[in-house]
Amino acid sequence: MRLPVSLLLVLCVGSALAQGPLPRLELGAGLFALSAPDYRGSSESSSYLLPAPYIKYRGERLRVDEGAQGVIFESDDFLFTVSGNLSPPADEDTPEREGMDELEAIIEIGPALNYRFFRLQRSAWWIDLPLRYAYTLDGDLDNIGWVFQPRLSWRKPATRLGEWKLRFNIGPLYASDDHHAYFYSVDDEDSTPSRPAFEADGGFSGYRSEFTYSRRIGQYWLGGFLRYDDLGNSEIDDSPLVSDNGSWTTGIALAWVFHEI
Repeated sequence: MRLPVSLLLVLCVGSALAQGPLPRLELGAGLFALSAPDYRGSSESSSYLLPAPYIKYRGERLRVDEGAQGVIFESDDFLFTVSGNLSPPADEDTPEREGMDELEAIIEIGPALNYRFFRLQRSAWWIDLPLRYAYTLDGDLDNIGWVFQPRLSWRKPATRLGEWKLRFNIGPLYASDDHHAYFYSVDDEDSTPSRPAFEADGGFSGYRSEFTYSRRIGQYWLGGFLRYDDLGNSEIDDSPLVSDNGSWTTGIALAWVFHEI
């Protein structure tokens, strides 16, 4: 019991630990726990507990924090970047897709324009306009279309070690025909009496809201997120592969930081 008790004490008294400016580079190792629906609209969820490297890099043109981000242009209130996102494959036992091709892991990459339109004392409101192109990671990198996610974002940055970094986003999602078809179309050969054929169109893909948090506490780092997806009144909510219009995704990570400069 000594290790869990000691770790709990570290987390509780984090504000009393050494503070300082954010380092340029942080390296460490930790564990990441994730609970997510097999895909947006699925009735089934999967949970993962995985070892994960911890890497933070705060460069002028390259930043690694919540994913990798290349900075193309930056001013006081505008930020133009290229960034990526990775999604795990769907569980092969997803009941809605029984007998259909498995959904592969997906990488999304593309540009994002961010505009800070209202400053507060220690936080700010932003408009984020990310456009990402999606590719399957099955060896062929097949393109499955694009996703556009305009959102309103409140951000509280961490400017020194020991401060909380917080963010809340909310906004609609839009996707191309190919992207919706990959997840929600049912071909004639895959149709059954309970799963009729369906051709997904592009367009409105529902709403997403997300809250993320993270903090360096001594030599430890704690971070996580909570996300809610709503597919109601979207182009895909009539698909027989959509069983639940609302779904939650949660993740939490704890890392030990063993090197920083």
